[in-house]
Amino acid sequence: MKDLFGVVAVFDTAEAVKNAAARLRQQGYRSFEAYTPYPIEGLDRIMHPRPQRLLPGLMFAGAVLGAAWGYWIQYWDEALNYPLNVGGRPYNSWPAFTVGTFEFMLLVAVAAGFFGMLAVSRLPKLYHPVFEARAFVRASRDRFVICIEASDPRFDASAVRREFEQLGAEQIEEVRA
Repeated sequence: MKDLFGVVAVFDTAEAVKNAAARLRQQGYRSFEAYTPYPIEGLDRIMHPRPQRLLPGLMFAGAVLGAAWGYWIQYWDEALNYPLNVGGRPYNSWPAFTVGTFEFMLLVAVAAGFFGMLAVSRLPKLYHPVFEARAFVRASRDRFVICIEASDPRFDASAVRREFEQLGAEQIEEVRA
C-alpha cells in the first residue's frame, strides 16, 4: 500500500477556496497548495505570506557576474591577448565595452532568472501524486482544489477531513504517494 501524500478538498467558488486557505493558515497548516482554473487575487499571499527573495537575489547575482564576465572578455581580448593600436586609443577603452558588457549582463541575468524559476517551482514535473485524485480533473475547468500534504507538521488525516467538512468542501479525498 502506498504512503499517504495528503488530503484533497474540492470547493465550488473562488471565494470558498480563498476563505478555506485563510482558515487553514490560521489553524497553523503550512504545507498546502491550491489548484484553481484561473488566478485568484490574494490567494498566493495567504498561502505564502513571506516575500520570496531568492529569485531576485539570484538574478542580481547573475547580472553582476554577467557584467564582470562580459567586461573581462572584452578587456582580455583587446588589451591582453591581441592589442591593436587603432587611432591612438587606449587598449582598455571602457566606453567601447559598455554595450557588450550590458548585453552580456542581460543575457546572464535572464538565464539565471529562467533556470532559477524552474528550480524554485520544481519544474518540469511530469508527475505529481495529486494528479491521481479523482476530483483533480476538474481543477483546471470549474472547481477549486486544496491539498494539505502529509509532510505538514500539523497533519492528521481525520482532523484535516473534519476541517474541510467544516469549511464546506463538496468532495474530500485522500491521495496516495
